[in-house]
Amino acid sequence: MPEAEERKSLSDYNKSYLLKRFAREYLKPKVASYLPVQLLHVIGALAGLVPPILLRRLIDGAIPSKNLSGIMTISLWALGTFAVIAVVRIICNYAGHRVAQSIVFDMRNDIYNHFQNLPMRFHDNKTTGELMSRVIDDLNLLQEFIHHGPEGFLGGLTNVTGVVVILFLMNVPLTLIALSFTPLLGIFAFFLVRRMHRAFRRNRRAKAQLNERLEDNLAGMKVIKTFANEDYEMERFVEKNRGHYRARASAIKYFSTLGPVSYFLNSLGLIFTLGYGGYLVTQGAMSAGTIVAFYTYLLRFRAPILRMVQISQRLSRFFASMERFFSHLDIKPDIVTTPGDFKKPREEISGEVAFEGVNFTYVQEEDVLRDIDFHVPPKTTVALAGPSGAGKTTMVRLLPRLYDVDSGYVKLDGVPVQDWNIYALRDAISVVMQDDYLFSGTIGENIAYGKPDIGIEEIERYAREANVDEFVEKTPDGYETEVGQRGVKLSGGQRQRISIARALLRDPKILILDEATSSVDSYTEKLIQEAIERVSEGRTTFIIAHRLSTIVNADEILFIEDGEIREQGDFSELMDLEGRFYDYYKLQFENPDVTG
Repeated sequence: MPEAEERKSLSDYNKSYLLKRFAREYLKPKVASYLPVQLLHVIGALAGLVPPILLRRLIDGAIPSKNLSGIMTISLWALGTFAVIAVVRIICNYAGHRVAQSIVFDMRNDIYNHFQNLPMRFHDNKTTGELMSRVIDDLNLLQEFIHHGPEGFLGGLTNVTGVVVILFLMNVPLTLIALSFTPLLGIFAFFLVRRMHRAFRRNRRAKAQLNERLEDNLAGMKVIKTFANEDYEMERFVEKNRGHYRARASAIKYFSTLGPVSYFLNSLGLIFTLGYGGYLVTQGAMSAGTIVAFYTYLLRFRAPILRMVQISQRLSRFFASMERFFSHLDIKPDIVTTPGDFKKPREEISGEVAFEGVNFTYVQEEDVLRDIDFHVPPKTTVALAGPSGAGKTTMVRLLPRLYDVDSGYVKLDGVPVQDWNIYALRDAISVVMQDDYLFSGTIGENIAYGKPDIGIEEIERYAREANVDEFVEKTPDGYETEVGQRGVKLSGGQRQRISIARALLRDPKILILDEATSSVDSYTEKLIQEAIERVSEGRTTFIIAHRLSTIVNADEILFIEDGEIREQGDFSELMDLEGRFYDYYKLQFENPDVTG
């Protein structure tokens, strides 16, 4: 199903919908922790309005009258005020970040779990970097805004409102003069911040392209070195790095301008305030303490305005991240367990498999499998042979429902796989891919991946069955040997044998071996083949073979070509037939590279 059909239209994700859904699904459960923090932001901002008033009383009253008791009282009030501000900030910083982290913790778990439940069709069309950006970058941005957004807006609004009210109560004409440049400051900040965030948006795109190039090159370093392409790749990296540099420089230009210019505009108000206020003081119409308090409040006036302007601009990034989060969360898995939810105990699963009239496409109008029909009795070894791209791997991927058929049925023990409980179905099947993935960790941890709580004795038992012990015994750390990322510290044959041991550990009723002996030397192939023959006993086994010499003992061979079963039978029958399999087999031994 196309992705556009799997989720709501992007036009449905308006700001009102996103905000209500975020509040309902993630903020509401944390509201008892979240609201007190917002209240503390207001209290902290109100407390910050007190010191200039104390300074005014000190200058106008206590100092001229030489009232030491009054000076001490005002000092204690100031100490208490600053102590309250400090305590409030500590609590807000800790509790605010903690509750924001808690909200994002739930969101990150939800989106990762959803990605795991989405079908392979989805993952086939997404890059790892894109999905990681949804899980990490977008949610990091949300986390910062969840805390700093309300903090800056509530604190800034309280500060600005409080300052304006207090200034008007002190002197209306002087307040009008002092604030005369504020509209210009607000307009300038609004337009410059908007340009700045556009520049930062371009910077983020350039950064994503740089990361993509870097990730690609670091992962393909062996190929780069093999082809001596360091200079070429350096040119490509420099191109992306230069794009990031230019985008970043543009953003920094606006960022560097915002502070000084807004400071200058605010200073104009201060200058006029000092000039007119000083005149009023000389005329006895205003006290010196009042003009000092006025000046102090105006110094505090600029930062909240800029903060609120920046927050209004960051809202667009906040909503964009929420839109990407919920739009991905709303993608509906097309592979789900039906209401029947069929399952039965593992020991009762016989391993009988049937394909009945199966058709499948990855992309519409491009058939991959056409009218596939065959039956596999329990505990039978079936080999799939044929040229690359014929559909062999696709066929075995339909059995554990990594993909669903377009029409027809794939059955396990006579029950369509769509009717099986998805977890019971996959628990009965183990797959060893051509280039199977090993996780960072030890050899033992990778073997035990399907059953992480088992002991070393059981790990060693299955390792022997897969001939893993043959090379593990030569390592100083044995099963505690680190395999590196993706198993880079091991050879291809060693990784394959670990994958086979990992698959066996689950004691599957059906074992799928997809090109398990490809790209290995003859000695390693012999070890893997011995392991395959040993582990195939007593279970239904599918073998996809590149080297046809490895499937001569299979109970049944299906020769697949152009998405269809061209020939079917055991090795002797197909050779006697002298058809497509016979030609393919002869061709491989005359020129082994041709059938790759």
